[in-house]
Amino acid sequence: MQFFSDAYFTELVARLQKDPDWIKGAARVTAKLMMTVTDRNEAHLLDIQAGNVTVRASRPDEPADFKFEGPYEVWARIGKERKDLNSLVLQGKIKFRGSLAKLLPLQGVLVRVEAVARAIPAEF
Repeated sequence: MQFFSDAYFTELVARLQKDPDWIKGAARVTAKLMMTVTDRNEAHLLDIQAGNVTVRASRPDEPADFKFEGPYEVWARIGKERKDLNSLVLQGKIKFRGSLAKLLPLQGVLVRVEAVARAIPAEF
């Protein structure tokens, strides 16, 4: 399966819905997270409603509570090199748009998304 493809995100959501740590940690979370590959003009929107998550391909200009934007090469580092999203944002390699104050309480949820995503076998 190709990293960051529609199939990859569909698998991510299926795994999150079965993950006990996700279910427990995201039960009170309602947010829209967009991940955009800037050099391919591709985006995926994770829509979390009280812990239930869905995903769909979207346009990078669609509204979302939190947007993470970067080139494919940088996104691939999360999967291949086990870099974490926070570090890449702090280094300026992935741009973040949204309220940092509202994002901070969701750090546990984002870390869980990363952990589940890393367990998906993918081609880069």
